[in-house]
Amino acid sequence: MDRLEIKSERLRVVFQSPGTFYKGPRFDWTGFITDIVLDGKHTFCTDESLVAGQGTGGRGLCNEFGIHEPVGYDEAKTGEWFPKIGIGLLKKTADKPYSFWDPCEITPFEVRVSSGSDTAKFVSEPVLCNGYAVRLTKTFSVEGNRLIIKYHLENMGEKVIDTTEYVHNFVSIDGKGIGKHSELSFSFVPAGENMPDIFMVNGNTIGFRDIPGKEFYWRTDNPGAQPLSWWMLKDRDTGAGIKETADFPLLRVAIWGKAHVISPEFFIHIHLKPQEIKEWSRVYEFIG
Repeated sequence: MDRLEIKSERLRVVFQSPGTFYKGPRFDWTGFITDIVLDGKHTFCTDESLVAGQGTGGRGLCNEFGIHEPVGYDEAKTGEWFPKIGIGLLKKTADKPYSFWDPCEITPFEVRVSSGSDTAKFVSEPVLCNGYAVRLTKTFSVEGNRLIIKYHLENMGEKVIDTTEYVHNFVSIDGKGIGKHSELSFSFVPAGENMPDIFMVNGNTIGFRDIPGKEFYWRTDNPGAQPLSWWMLKDRDTGAGIKETADFPLLRVAIWGKAHVISPEFFIHIHLKPQEIKEWSRVYEFIG
């Protein structure tokens, strides 16, 4: 089975089975969401790139562990393996800083998948590699217009796990892309240097001067402790929108996008001693 779906009375969420739609070395293979439909009419997912062969193969809601600090990479020698959480063991190709753009050989982790009408669970089993081993459990459920994602990460190895996780939300409301109709707001005031020229910041809200003519990116580190941080993208024309709420302190906030897609990103810092467990959650609300 290449895919599975979970549904509520309002929401339909489509997952691609691990190692089918996406087989790359960047994004977590477990719980790879490619389509979300609200009330049978509003859609929210798009491709990272509309040009075949460009980008890293992302679509919809796909998360990544260790975009800059994959577990065990620096210790591994060229030709040796290191674990990428949610994917498998990756072979280091060269003695240079890690880049998710680098193609590499992958030995996928075993993933157990179970699902019901409104829930799905993915369990990535640990494999000991140079003292590192992690069991990742992700549970998805839908209630009305909400998608709840719960993470359970257990350090099963002999060394400390120190990494990050975020969701690369490849979002486009009803396929309209980004422009003057788009409004991105936060539970805090987005502030910092290097704001893209396309942004119009007013308090906690970012508007857009026009359709972006090129790719844009902005980030801020350590944005401050928030009990429940959120971002929300709305279409001013229709009122449709998507909101993500996180229950963890934000390590970093980033916004990436171009004309057809935008990705607000909340990063969590993960530091686990052997046998320690970390749990966190993300709740997505879809507005029609």
